[in-house]
Amino acid sequence: MATSLTFAALITACGDGKDSGSSSSGKDIVIGMVEDTSGGTAATSAEASTGISLAIDEINKAGGVGGRSLKLIRQSDGSQPSQTPAVVRKLVSDGARVIIMNSSSASAQQVKPVVEQEKIVAVSATNIATAIAEPPNNTFSFILANPITDIGTVYAAAFKKTGVTKLAVITDDSPTMAGLNKGLLPIFEQSGITIVANEKAPLNSTDVAPQLSRIAGAKPDALFVSSLGGQLEVLFHNTAHQIMPDTPRISLASIGNQPETWKLAKPGALRQLVYASAISADNERSTELGGKLKAKLGEKYLGLTAFAAQGYDTVYLLKQAIEKAGVDSSPAQVRDGLEQISKFPASWGRQGFTMSFTSSKHVGSDGLCGIVLRRFTEQNQPGDNWADYQPQCS
Repeated sequence: MATSLTFAALITACGDGKDSGSSSSGKDIVIGMVEDTSGGTAATSAEASTGISLAIDEINKAGGVGGRSLKLIRQSDGSQPSQTPAVVRKLVSDGARVIIMNSSSASAQQVKPVVEQEKIVAVSATNIATAIAEPPNNTFSFILANPITDIGTVYAAAFKKTGVTKLAVITDDSPTMAGLNKGLLPIFEQSGITIVANEKAPLNSTDVAPQLSRIAGAKPDALFVSSLGGQLEVLFHNTAHQIMPDTPRISLASIGNQPETWKLAKPGALRQLVYASAISADNERSTELGGKLKAKLGEKYLGLTAFAAQGYDTVYLLKQAIEKAGVDSSPAQVRDGLEQISKFPASWGRQGFTMSFTSSKHVGSDGLCGIVLRRFTEQNQPGDNWADYQPQCS
């Protein structure tokens, strides 16, 4: 974790802050990115960065935006929300025309007043906290993905369909999950689900047996794992597999979109785990993007993740917004361009899924077709869509 890092170390965590794009000519369109290279969302951030970098490379090779190259400058906040405002101001001072938020949801919420003051668009590539796109201070803050309220609605319906009435929850102690759980758990309870146990573990935990033993004693119908993913979530599943192997487990998106963590799971520990994906085999755009990433990454490619797809789409949405506003437009005018985008074909979700923005709609996803429930196989690999329930598109 990055809690011991100084601010100076945080904002220089990515070297000189330069990345994809041509050498600076004074005419480049600068995109600033807040990422997490050392904190609880580092794995998520890395996946999104893969898609972001690919999109920028493609756009520049095709002539850029209005003949100008995109230049990505990046700074890490270590998933420390208290540091994020200063990181954003650093990116703005370095010439960023737009900001991609590629750290935690808590970080994205923390910078809302900053981007409001600076009048610069901040688009969250993978964050799902509803508050990011809601008042106050939401005029320049946008998210792509289905928010946590959508995910809660989908899972509540799934629990009803599968007969789950008693649910146990285990979560990490991050600010992001604290905020997401406040939006998620009331939806379950309002749908008739009883939370029979609610346990928490620090992000640096090495033993979660006490928490899961108490959960097992509560005899839930299912265990809901709500975390940032990474090593701690694997520890949750390894321990649950040992203590309560017959209890169904459900998770958010993180674990299913962090391929590097799957190898940390004990044999069979992720078997039948259901998670909220956004990748569907029927989406031709997802298949196409997967092929591009495989060609770029070679043996390092472990499969398309929702985070990579959402990062990729973020850049193309910003390209379209800048084109609508004009290449010489101000950062504030880019906001107006983004709010004019309608029915943008997504590289994630089911076939035909789109994203749209307006002045009163800063959540990109157009309905529940952006959520796909999948499950893991015996080999700790994502497998088929969960046959017991899939959300109705709306």
